Amino acid sequence: MKRIVIIICSIVLLLSATVWTYYIIRKNNIEKQYVSKESTHIFSIAVDDLILDNLSSFNPWSGKSVDTAVDESWITGLFWHAGIEIPARIYLFSMTDRAPQFYGILALKNYDECFSFFANRYPNGISFLDKEQGVVRVSVNNHIKVIFDRNNLIYKIDRERNSGFEDLHLLLKQPNTWVQIDSFPEFKNIHSNKHISYIQKDKKFKLEASIAKHKIDITGEWLISQDLDKKFPVRAMDTTNQAMTFWTMLSLDDMPLLADLMHKYTGLDQLQLQNAYANYFDLQVKSDVTIQRDTLITYSYDDDFNPIEEKKINEINVPYIAHAWIDNNALAESLPTAMFYKFYKQRKSGFLLNTTSQSTPNLVKIEETPYPFYLYINFGKWPDTWLVEPFDKLKANQVKVEVSTIIQNKNSLSIQGQINY
Repeated sequence: MKRIVIIICSIVLLLSATVWTYYIIRKNNIEKQYVSKESTHIFSIAVDDLILDNLSSFNPWSGKSVDTAVDESWITGLFWHAGIEIPARIYLFSMTDRAPQFYGILALKNYDECFSFFANRYPNGISFLDKEQGVVRVSVNNHIKVIFDRNNLIYKIDRERNSGFEDLHLLLKQPNTWVQIDSFPEFKNIHSNKHISYIQKDKKFKLEASIAKHKIDITGEWLISQDLDKKFPVRAMDTTNQAMTFWTMLSLDDMPLLADLMHKYTGLDQLQLQNAYANYFDLQVKSDVTIQRDTLITYSYDDDFNPIEEKKINEINVPYIAHAWIDNNALAESLPTAMFYKFYKQRKSGFLLNTTSQSTPNLVKIEETPYPFYLYINFGKWPDTWLVEPFDKLKANQVKVEVSTIIQNKNSLSIQGQINY
C-alpha cells in the first residue's frame, strides 16, 4: 500500500513538473509574437493564465457552470485540431487612431489541418484567394475575417460589417512590416500580469482586467487633454428601474466616439461641435415604458374616386430614455427630435433635456460627484424591446457593469470598474 502511494505521488509530481515546465516555456515565448510596425493600439489576452486561474469555473461538478455563448467544440477544435500555434498570450493590434478593427498574426503548425478546420465549419465562407500560393480566405461572420497561407494566419475583428480581405492580404504579403512584440520600442513594458490588457501607443489610455468566477475587475489610467477640478456637478437622476446611467464631463478630444455620434446626428462640423459642447453629456435608460403616439394619414376613395383622408393614431410602447447637455442654441437646433424614437426637447435649469416621455420634472436638480466619467449598466433591467443578441444573453445572466474614474492629478484619471455576472 505504501509503495502504491509513493508511486501515485511520484506520478502526480512528475506530471505537475511537466505541466509547469511547459507553462514556463510558453510564457517565455510570449513576446516573440508578431504585430504590425504601424500598430497604434495593442490588446492582449493571457490564454494560459485565464484558463489556469479559472479551472473551477469549467468544473462540471461545481455549483454553477459558466454560461458560454460559443460552442465548446469550436474552441477545443481551434486549440487542438486547427493546426494553429496558439500562444500563451495573444496580442491583437490596430493601425488606426480610432481602432475600428483589430488584427492578429499567428503561426501555422499544419496548413492542411487549418484548411480542414475552417472548411468543415464554414463551407460557405471559405475560398482560395491565391490557389497557387495556397492563400485562403474565410468569412467567419460579418465582423470576423481570416486569411492564411502555408506559414501564417492573420485574422481581423472589425466593428464595421462585411469588410473585405484586401487589408489582410496586404499584411500577409508583407512580413517585413511586422515586428516582434519584445522588439517594439513604442510599446516598451507592454507585458501585463492581468488576464486582459489594452494600451495605446501615445500612452494616453491603459486598461487591464482580471477575470474570476462571475466577476471581472477593471483598472486603468487615462491621460486627458484638459485640466479638471476635483468635484463635478451632474444632473440628479432617478435611479429606480435604471438599465443604464452614464455621464461624462470630459472634452470631445478625449471622447472621440461621442464626437463621431454628435457629428452623425447633428451635422455640426468639428469646430461647431467644439463651440457647442460644454464638456457635459449624460444618458439614462430605464426599464419603464412610456407611450408615444404617431398619427398615420392614409387615403381611401369613394364611389366617385374622390380621395378621403383618414387619420389613424398608433400607440407605441418605448423605453424611457433621457439625454442632457449644457444648454446651447446650436445643439437645441441641431439635435434631432426623432432618433429611433421621438424625443421631446426641454430647456431647464441650464440643461438641454431630451426625453422619450413628455412627462418630466419641473425642476432639474444638481448633485456633486467625484467622477468626471461614470457608467452603470444593469442588463437585468434591459428594455424588453432591445433583446437582440447579445443583449438577451446578458439580461438572462443578470450582468451588471460599473466603471468610474477619479482624478489622480489635474489631467490624469484612475479607472476602476467591475463586471458581475
